Amino acid sequence: MSLIEDCLRNYRFIAIDTEFPGCLRQTSPHATDDERYNDMSFSVDRTKLIQLGLTLFDINGRIGGTWEINFSDFGVDDARNEKSIEFLRRNGLDLRKIREEGIGIEGFFSEMFWILKKTRNITWVTFHGYYDIAYLLKCFTGEALPFTSERFSKAVARILGSVYDLKVMAGRYQGLSCRLGLESLAHELGLNRVGTAHHAGSDSELTARVFAKMAKICNNVQDSEGLVYGLGYRVISDRLKQKQHMIHVMMTGPPPPPFPLLRPMFVPDRLKQKLDMIHHLMMKSSYGLPPPPPPPFPLLRPMFGPYFPPSGGFVLMPRVSLS
Repeated sequence: MSLIEDCLRNYRFIAIDTEFPGCLRQTSPHATDDERYNDMSFSVDRTKLIQLGLTLFDINGRIGGTWEINFSDFGVDDARNEKSIEFLRRNGLDLRKIREEGIGIEGFFSEMFWILKKTRNITWVTFHGYYDIAYLLKCFTGEALPFTSERFSKAVARILGSVYDLKVMAGRYQGLSCRLGLESLAHELGLNRVGTAHHAGSDSELTARVFAKMAKICNNVQDSEGLVYGLGYRVISDRLKQKQHMIHVMMTGPPPPPFPLLRPMFVPDRLKQKLDMIHHLMMKSSYGLPPPPPPPFPLLRPMFGPYFPPSGGFVLMPRVSLS
């Protein structure tokens, strides 16, 4: 684990591959996205990972290291697809030895999680990686997979971040095809395998070199980020969100300032006078000079003045006789 942690300082791409006991449900080629996800989650939730391959590399294709981890959790009574188990045996996997000498899934992924938590900007690369990514998510969280494929894609974005699937990339590049297997795709790109096929370490190492080669010859590789073959929802990482936001701003312009614009709570008297004068001139130019405000009500005369009755408040009138 310390070697992996040291390697991550300089190599932020991780190519992965898994070996597992096979699919418990056969999915129809014409299945809907929901049916495909339900079949996948049914199998992953009920089976245990046998082998994990990790290859750390950089965008130029320089390999930092390859690890093949065998897990001891898979037992003779655990759920499996017998045809898949026989296929793994024919390709050289010694399941008895893996059980006896392998390590525990929970301990490995718990320690790996904290190593990855300290490392930013990691990119995961798979080939036909629907099941590979699902097993990673299950092992990192220790929980069953989300109920829907939409929630699954959001959980992958939150836990893993940025993901690429070579099968999707091959389907988007002229001259290649999503129908090619990993070995055939590597052959088309002039790459040879190191190790034995269907061993997780060898498959992850070849996945890393194929991705690096495609990144050099394909335009806009970033357009394939988050697209996983078979998954109906894109995995929107924080990096992809920022990119989409930048594109939106470039196309629509910056957002308007927040409304309403409020004056500061304290305005100096001199500045307030200037603002009032500007407002007065604007009103005058737009609507003419407004009438003066009405005087305050009521208007009271002073108690004493030249027009006021003399002292005492009585007016002296001449006496008139009625007789």
